[in-house]
Amino acid sequence: MSFDGISANQLYETELGLIPAGWTVKPLSEVTTSIRTKVKENDYKVLSAINTGQLQLSEEYFNKQVFSKNISNYIVVEPYDFAYNPARINIGSIGMNNFGFTGCVSPVYVVVRTEPNYHYFLDFFVKTKRFSEEVKTRSSGSVRQSLSYADFGQIKIAYPPAEVVEQFNCEYMARLKIIEHLKAENEKLASLRDSLLPKLMSGEIDVSDIQL
Repeated sequence: MSFDGISANQLYETELGLIPAGWTVKPLSEVTTSIRTKVKENDYKVLSAINTGQLQLSEEYFNKQVFSKNISNYIVVEPYDFAYNPARINIGSIGMNNFGFTGCVSPVYVVVRTEPNYHYFLDFFVKTKRFSEEVKTRSSGSVRQSLSYADFGQIKIAYPPAEVVEQFNCEYMARLKIIEHLKAENEKLASLRDSLLPKLMSGEIDVSDIQL
């Protein structure tokens, strides 16, 4: 993690390299909690972690139902909680619940909750190269190449104070809004293309008089 714009005299050396004054190095076990709350009803939406670093609705992502009809043993994932498949996190299958409603995941999953307001910071961290390398190193040491919460919790992070996280959240959310806007624009353009292309191919729309 780089700290552009911070002068050298405001940084100090740690086992993770130079970090700003006020930051600390902590294992994830100190700043996250493992959640194993089981669902109370059978009407939760089932989520799946995919290798793009996101949680998706299982019923929309997969062509067939991949989860059990009886989800009474499934684990609750509150908004802003993280969930990962221990056997697939080494390829990026971890994501945050940003759907705005409580979902659930298979009982084989690990569900993690951050301290208040630190979810966007962890979402940023789990997408870094260092996190990916830590996961691969720790999971490759096991027979089944999976990463338990105990192993996840040993990964160390440069942890900012609350006031820095507040500033980070503002910046992060602003960029998320831009991304969502661009995605919506792309979807509109793709829909327009899909509706116009058949008409062009059939000759319904005449473009012979258009001058380039």
